[in-house]
Amino acid sequence: MPSLVTVALPVSVDREFTYSVPAELESSIIPGVRVLVPFGNRWTIALVVDLPLSSPISPLKPIRDVLDSSPVMTAELLQLCRWVSTYYMASFGEVLRAAMPHGFSATSKRMVHPLRPLTPKLVASLSSVSPKRAALLSTVLERGSVSSSDLLKISGLKTINAVLGDLERQGLIQVEEMLPQPRVRTQVKEFLLVDRLDPVGLAEAGKSIPPRRKKAHALLDMVSALREKGIPDISISELLKETGATSSTLKEFVESGLLIVERRDVMHTVDYGTEEQTKRIVLNESQQRVLSAVSEAVDNGVASTFLLHGVTGSGKTQVYIEAIRHSLSKGKSAIVLVPEISLTPQIVRRFKSHFGDLVGVVHSRMTPRERHDVWKLARAGSVKVVIGPRSAVFAPLKSLGLVVVDEEHESSYKQYDAVPRYNARDVAIVRGMLNQAVTVLGSATPSAESYHNAIAGKYTMLEMPDRIDDVPMPSIAIVDMIADRKAAYARWKASLRKGSHEHVIPYQSSSISIQLHEKILERISRKEGIILLQNRRGFAPFVECPDCGYTERCSNCNVSLTYHLSKNHLRCHYCGLVKPPHEACPQCGGAAIRMIGAGTQRVEQDLARLIPEARVLRMDLDTTSRKGAHNKILHQFENRDADILLGTQMVAKGLDFPHVTLVGVISADTQMLLPDFRANERTFQILTQVSGRAGRSTLKGEVIIQTAQPQHFSLRHVVDHDYVSFFHEELEARKELSYPPYSRLVLVEMRGEKEQKVQEAAEKLGSLLRPEAGPFVLLGPSPALIDKIASEFRWHIILKCLKEVDTNGALTRTILKNALSTMSSRRNSVRMFVDVDPIGMM
Repeated sequence: MPSLVTVALPVSVDREFTYSVPAELESSIIPGVRVLVPFGNRWTIALVVDLPLSSPISPLKPIRDVLDSSPVMTAELLQLCRWVSTYYMASFGEVLRAAMPHGFSATSKRMVHPLRPLTPKLVASLSSVSPKRAALLSTVLERGSVSSSDLLKISGLKTINAVLGDLERQGLIQVEEMLPQPRVRTQVKEFLLVDRLDPVGLAEAGKSIPPRRKKAHALLDMVSALREKGIPDISISELLKETGATSSTLKEFVESGLLIVERRDVMHTVDYGTEEQTKRIVLNESQQRVLSAVSEAVDNGVASTFLLHGVTGSGKTQVYIEAIRHSLSKGKSAIVLVPEISLTPQIVRRFKSHFGDLVGVVHSRMTPRERHDVWKLARAGSVKVVIGPRSAVFAPLKSLGLVVVDEEHESSYKQYDAVPRYNARDVAIVRGMLNQAVTVLGSATPSAESYHNAIAGKYTMLEMPDRIDDVPMPSIAIVDMIADRKAAYARWKASLRKGSHEHVIPYQSSSISIQLHEKILERISRKEGIILLQNRRGFAPFVECPDCGYTERCSNCNVSLTYHLSKNHLRCHYCGLVKPPHEACPQCGGAAIRMIGAGTQRVEQDLARLIPEARVLRMDLDTTSRKGAHNKILHQFENRDADILLGTQMVAKGLDFPHVTLVGVISADTQMLLPDFRANERTFQILTQVSGRAGRSTLKGEVIIQTAQPQHFSLRHVVDHDYVSFFHEELEARKELSYPPYSRLVLVEMRGEKEQKVQEAAEKLGSLLRPEAGPFVLLGPSPALIDKIASEFRWHIILKCLKEVDTNGALTRTILKNALSTMSSRRNSVRMFVDVDPIGMM
């Protein structure tokens, strides 16, 4: 029995702590359970991660109690979290907190419910082994249900959770946990176990009950009928509703031992609607080839990673479904990662139509209760397929056989605003390795790193080069917006010379080009769907005075404020600052303040002015902040309640609407001109992805891309649907500058309210790292591109780890960790953040 435990606490301290285990708790200690431990001057929740045989520290403080009757974290997940902690340089406790839906939340209240009646025989057997258990169980049965805190007071014992765990494992009680802030309570329902009833006892009971007790007879008759039909159980609520019997009548039968009632956890689910399967889909040759390779790997039970490079509309999702079906048939479970919440409703409906209640969904817009329920049922084995964004990679599924990362190139798989700053795609690959499972990375536009790994042989390449049913790729046209505005202005001037310009629309002030306007009108007349992408929300990203050059800027961040028309205010998209717009320039008093640039709100206004008959749905962060808003908007568009779906990058990926034949990109320059080495790659990816939303059925698709940079090489490859050529041209530049995939990057960010202190801390860290810069190239320290956010100044240091010197980056991370350890006592008011494999450099 363990007498020592090593635990992780939800703190940023990069170490674990060892405690002693009182003798009465030794039988309850297993790695993965939560325990209550003294920490400083308070009691806190910790997770058991190891059972050491000895400790150099003496004496050790004892743990106070064990909170779980079974592990809440499996050994495999603990191992995965350990890898995340090491690779992404985060404390083990912070990683565990991120991997669990309710972290290390303390239990504010635990309710204890009886599951079996207390018979004399049971009392005798319990008393002979442990009088404490018999006394506790008697109290629970007397009270019906009682909180653990009240039970502790009544019993007079110092600790009871370990005893309750033993009773729960014996099936005598059920402990229901309610977690605080946010409150999480698992939904529990009572069921009558029909298949465990004695038919002779039921018959005799029916004879002994007076005829006047009609509802009691009705209850017993229904139970007997269910048993004859072979129905194993029925919910108590349904039984009482059908028979009209009262709960007191039922309680009488239960206490006599005639009927057996069981309490069960029930998942609180979100309704995503249903998608009926009207016909069995037959895979084409390339789909079948990919499925055979994945299925064979699942059968072999050897860890392997595939990169599935399939053009948009090639049927990758159906391959995922069939691969999961095969995995389930072998008794294995599956995880499906999707990059955006906006994709969840459509893909969930599709998966549920195939796998029903075996599918569980997790994402950040769900309530804590909903996430907790899915997590608990996945751990129990009731849910075998978990779908969701990055946090779903930690789903506690049993016998994991397949992990699918859809749109593997997406930056949203990277957690960049909280510790640990992990990339779910890479964590998925490691989890597959730990489980001897198959990992499938799917994309029409793979990341440069993944494609490089595939051609180097690290991953196995699978390709689906054609759309299903030989549907042609959409035609793509580039519109030069500078030339378009000149042409529009010339048309307008010509109309003035003729003396009438009522029929001429002033395109020169519109975000919609002449060509895109004409194409939209064509589609509306044919009742076909249109998707418009403008990857910038709000009305105008810049508010400027043309007289003196004054620009509205955030007082907390070194960025411009965005004007939002719907609420008539200026908003900072970094810190959330909101303020009313000025009617006149606060610097020179000029009244000619103008809005520069176009966000989704401005495009929506231009559409209303140019095409007033068009029905437009806007999908961006402003319109989807409420729970269920994504699902509602997509459902409306799917049902053709709108002609145009306008949005940010939410509309660019994974959506499949057969009636959409036109896609318009309002400005391709939004991503293209960012000062980031991945700008070209992201431009190609988002334009290719959104183009793939057009013409996915028998209707021919067309794409209009508006830009002020029509000669940019990324656009040329988008028009040609040529990922491979883009990849090779892009990697030539990457190789010359030793950027990924030819190196690994580590970004260290310093933040603080005093600019001088931040600069000093950054320069100090730089001086510690510079003499050690053998396995890496040191860039900086220097101010970040956006050097102030939320009243904090920011400085960056970038370590470019050279793969030929430090293959997996372990040496670089060790050097950095030592330097940061030296810095920890010097940083004062400056906070330091480490981002391994950063997705953005700004």
